[in-house]
Parts: sequence; C-alpha cells; structure tokens
Amino acid sequence: MSEQDRVHLNFENVAKTTFAFLNDLGFSLVESLPTLVRYQNGDVEISVFHGRRSYEIGVDILYVGTRYALAEIIRVVDPDAAKRYSHAIASTAEGVVVGLEAQGALLKRYGTLALQGDPHFFSILEEKRTVWADEYWLDGLAKQVRPQADEAFHRGDYAKAAELYARIRSCLSPAEVKKLVLAEERSKP
Repeated sequence: MSEQDRVHLNFENVAKTTFAFLNDLGFSLVESLPTLVRYQNGDVEISVFHGRRSYEIGVDILYVGTRYALAEIIRVVDPDAAKRYSHAIASTAEGVVVGLEAQGALLKRYGTLALQGDPHFFSILEEKRTVWADEYWLDGLAKQVRPQADEAFHRGDYAKAAELYARIRSCLSPAEVKKLVLAEERSKP
C-alpha cells in the first residue's frame, strides 16, 4: 500500500493531535506525511511512524543524530515494563488511533529525560546498548554451545565439556555449574 493509499487511515492527523503535547515542550513540527510525523527541539528529534510494510506504529528518538527506539528508552527507565512493550500494529483507522494513543502515553510516561535532551540519560542509554548487545551475543553463543557441552559431558569428554561450559560460564544454570566443576575435576591428569 503506498503512502497515498494510507491517507484513509488518517495517521498524519491523528499523530499530530496525539503528540501535540510535544509543542508544549518546545518541539516544532518539521515534517508531516501519511506515514511519518517528525518533531524537533534542539538536538532532540521525535519520529512517529506507521511502518510502510509492517503497519507498526512506533516512536523513535534521535539525539545528536543517533536513533533510539522508544523500547530502548522504556528499557532504561523500567526494564519490567520494557518486557511487556510491543509496537502497535494497525491497518484500520481505529487501530491507528489506539496505537498512537498508546505510543503517546508511553512517551509521556517514560520519555521525560529523553525529551529534555538530558545528556546523562543518553550516556546511560549508550552504556546500556553496549551491555544489551553483549548479552544478546552471549545468549546466542549459549544457545549454540550449551547442547555441544551437554553432549560432550554425556559422552565423557570432560575436557571438551569443561572448555565449552567455561565459554558460557555467566549463563550457566546451577546444574550446569555443577557439570562444569565435575568436568574440570575429571579432565585433570
């Protein structure tokens, strides 16, 4: 569906109404299209979008040229709330209203420091991004290594099992820690 075909969903007008609170915070509307509405205030830009293919309704915050998803902002402020967060998906005018209202409420609730352009907040967000990336990488590694380590342990190849379990030490369950200790003991000459 092209942008012109989306006009009937009224995203542009509903987004401008729902996010009018940004005007009160010093933001100015800088772009308004059938699938994108952008606001700016100094180094902070807010993009409210309706995915062209996905129909996701979301909010991105740009700070000094770096883009952050609303999900990341929420994750810094309230990690438990972030676990429950998901983009709204809307292919009807009613769904667009509901989705935009939800995104606006979340931005108001969790985005205060981001909307203020607080450099300390964005510094913390950058640090968290690094931690999240490392955790994601380690989780992926653990999904690959864990079955190999378990198989080596059951085969009696304790040196291999110890080496593999040690690679994912921080992800091990208590039972796997016991296997690691046992494999290390049994692999000693």
